[in-house]
Formats: sequence, structure tokens, C-alpha cells
Amino acid sequence: MRDVVKFIKWLFGLIVLAVIALFAWLYFAPPELIRVGSGYAAKIVCSNVFIAGRDPNEVLAVDVQAPGHPLLKLMKVSVDKERGLVSAGLLWALGKSVAVERHGVGCASVPDGDTGRARQTSVHIEPLAVASQDALWPEGERVVALQNPAVTKIVDDAAMVGTGMRAVVAVKNGRIVAERYGEGFSAKTPLLGWSMTKTVNAAIVGTLVKDGKMALDKKGLFSPWKADGRAAISLADMMAMSSGLEFNEDYGDVADVTRMLYLEPDMAGFAEAKP
Repeated sequence: MRDVVKFIKWLFGLIVLAVIALFAWLYFAPPELIRVGSGYAAKIVCSNVFIAGRDPNEVLAVDVQAPGHPLLKLMKVSVDKERGLVSAGLLWALGKSVAVERHGVGCASVPDGDTGRARQTSVHIEPLAVASQDALWPEGERVVALQNPAVTKIVDDAAMVGTGMRAVVAVKNGRIVAERYGEGFSAKTPLLGWSMTKTVNAAIVGTLVKDGKMALDKKGLFSPWKADGRAAISLADMMAMSSGLEFNEDYGDVADVTRMLYLEPDMAGFAEAKP
């Protein structure tokens, strides 16, 4: 009987040591996948709390945990509204990441923890002429709803707009012809753009090309590229996302895209350096 008791104590002690060692490893050298998850959680909560004015607990549950990787369900966040900071980690303490609000330019993931440097990012924006609120959108806020049964049928179809719809806006000839918003969202709620930003960037570049300030056939776009095969990559290749750069966009793991977004302090530099 004594031998059994001794064995049980020995086994229990071994289990305790293994658990302590596991947590020490996760705390001091967390796997990159955990850091990607915490970086994602911190960034999403930061943008939605400080830019969109949403509740952090709702954002964590609905935007981060509900649709994502199982690890995300164990992510916990802490919001410091006075300092404009959001920290996140697995069970609060493991693989911690931070995101910071930067006045006027939104939130940013800060993989190296240097929030001071991250806050130095600024964008100079020429002040826009103040339009009358009564002017038609986009010059103002007034919307004249054009009665189009076909469009109305689409935006009112729950199956068509999709589960969790937050905003649907239909624009024709520069004017809003229909709009619908999910519960808790309105025309004034900022939303994350994700890949829609590519379309915005394309419109901006198109304007610069039209004005003669950029050329679609321009090559040798960056100095390091001029020394190898990347010299043949043109602006048109970049805009069409057919540059030939080595880039893995598998969001379910630590791939190039998740490393760029949540592990690299210099996202542009990381992408530019790809072969």
C-alpha cells in the first residue's frame, strides 16, 4: 500500500512539474501561432473599440472568438482607454501582444511592443472643403432613395446579404440607391475594410496614373529589386496581384500573410524583401 501511495505522489509531482514547465515555455517562448492569435485579437478589439466605439466584450466574442481558430476562444483582452492600448493573450498571460490607437490613422498591431514608435506614424491630410450636410452624398449626408424594386429586393433578402450583415450600400452613378444596416450599426459606424482596401488603393493609383504621376509599365520599383529578377515586376503586376513574389496567404496558420500582419514590425519591408 505504501508503494502505491509513493507512486501516486511521485506521479502527481511529475504532472505538476510538467504543467509548470509547459506554462513556463508558453510564457517565455510562446509558439508563433499563439502570438498571431493574440496579435489578431488585440488589433480587432483596438479598431472596433477606439475607432468604431463598440463594446470590447462584444467584439471579442462576436468578431474574434465566434468565427475563428479554436485558439482564439481562449484569448482574453485588456483595454486601457486612457492610453489607447489593447493587450491580448492566451488566458491573458501567454503569448501577449499589443495594439495601439494612433490619432487620426487608426489602430496598429505592435509585435515588438514599441508603442512609442508606432504612435509616431502620421498622415498629412489636406483639409476638405466643408460641404453642407444637406448636400447629396458623397458631398454631404443627404440620400435620395431611388425606388428600384430589384435592388430593394436584394438588400432586403437576408439570405442574399448573408449572416451577420453589418452594412450594405448600393451606389449607382455616384449616388446611394439603397442601404441597410445590421443591429447596432449605422451609416456613421466605421468598419474594417480588409481586402476592400485593395479597391480603394486601385482607385487612388488609377487617379495618379491618369494625372501622369505614375505609369503602369514602370519597372524596377524598389532599389533592392533592381539587382535580380524582381526588376521585371511592373506597377501593373503589383496592382493585378500577379507580381510573382513568393507569398503564402494561408490564414489558418503561421504563413507569410499572418507573419506580416502580426509578427513583423515592418510589414512593408517584410513583403518587399520576399524573393
